Amino acid sequence: MSDPAHTPAAHPAPTSHSTPAKSGGWIKAVLLGVLGLGGGATATYLSAVVDRVVKPTKPVANFAINADGLTLACDNRASGESGWWDFGDGTPLEPYAPDKHVTHAYAKPGSYTVKLTVRNYIGDENERTVPVDMAAATKNAPPPSITAFAVQPVSASVAPATFRLTADVSQADTCVFDLGDGRVEVIAGGKIDRLVTFEKPGTFPITLVAHNGKQGAKQSASAKVEAPREGTTMVVLKVTDTGSKVERTTTTESVAIPIPADKAATAFSKTVNARPGFTIAEATLGDAPASAKNLKLDVTPDKRAVKVSGEWTGDTKATNKAAGGSDALVRVKLTQERTTAQPASVTMVTGTFAAVGSTVRADLPLPPAPLGVNGSKREFAIDIRAIQAGKTTTVIQAPQAGQGALGFPWSANQQGPGWTVIYTAKIEGDTVVVTAVQSK
Repeated sequence: MSDPAHTPAAHPAPTSHSTPAKSGGWIKAVLLGVLGLGGGATATYLSAVVDRVVKPTKPVANFAINADGLTLACDNRASGESGWWDFGDGTPLEPYAPDKHVTHAYAKPGSYTVKLTVRNYIGDENERTVPVDMAAATKNAPPPSITAFAVQPVSASVAPATFRLTADVSQADTCVFDLGDGRVEVIAGGKIDRLVTFEKPGTFPITLVAHNGKQGAKQSASAKVEAPREGTTMVVLKVTDTGSKVERTTTTESVAIPIPADKAATAFSKTVNARPGFTIAEATLGDAPASAKNLKLDVTPDKRAVKVSGEWTGDTKATNKAAGGSDALVRVKLTQERTTAQPASVTMVTGTFAAVGSTVRADLPLPPAPLGVNGSKREFAIDIRAIQAGKTTTVIQAPQAGQGALGFPWSANQQGPGWTVIYTAKIEGDTVVVTAVQSK
């Protein structure tokens, strides 16, 4: 566990005081000197042997995590002599110790980046970062609540029939819809308003379950769909939504800069990589030791990493002592983005024609646009279907192959011996209104 009473400077990761270039060479020189092999072919041969014996294996930063409420347990599977844990919440670093597992308590829920950095005794370094979402413990939290749950038909409940499902869900992490026909969907909580179409006749039990940890709430209703009736004419509207989703996350990274023992080594640089699949949208400097001057951040052209560079000035011994003889920390605030193409979402909405005053029309509600989608594009298709002799026949289909996208207002004609039906469609608010006018 991190100790809030300590600061990062006073709570360092244990590491060698020597620079990587000097450590291995120093050890090798001592061994060869002790053996009395200062030069010659024998020294050259044994120098290679000493390299293999003295030089340690590369460190590997590896760990598994398990979150329980706001407490994170890290199962240490790394190899290395020294290092540190950075839990991404601004608390002091936790020293790494071989074979020691660590836990960390976060002060509040949120998204964090856990980073483990390990080194061997000659300064080889390896690190691993893992994003984690911490949620508040639920044992004292209120249970989920589902109110205003309703299942309402859009028009006559004739197969295929569309129903509007609405609910207001609070205190829930996730919701599960069982539609009663083999379809199970996981959605977010909050205000739910969605359209579901049942292709075949029958009675379908619909269940909504809201989860919050080990607590849950449940509401049920049913959708009754009748078989098609002779002479019914209906409209089938297909709405296809495409686009991309942009994930954006902001974290503060603790960049550990080794303090040189050599006063002549004044320049330093360290590279911080973006999360896998992410690019760096913005990088700004945070806290840094007073002896680090001319700090600069350079985002790489591909935006996959940022280089932190600067110079040590003044008394590096004092800086080394303030850091506990190890590393000094430079805080960097990173905003990262990831854009992923969203799979096409197809919603089918059906409605039957009915007389409204002097007009025969079908009103089809538009499905809500997908949440969190950028550059969204919506395309439409319309089928006019008639039930004749017990069979469903498509009498008009738009757009047809090669006609391009369907636009509104739209119109098409159905002709028969001595008669014509003119169908028109337009968008009024969040509804597509389709009318039918017969003429001789």
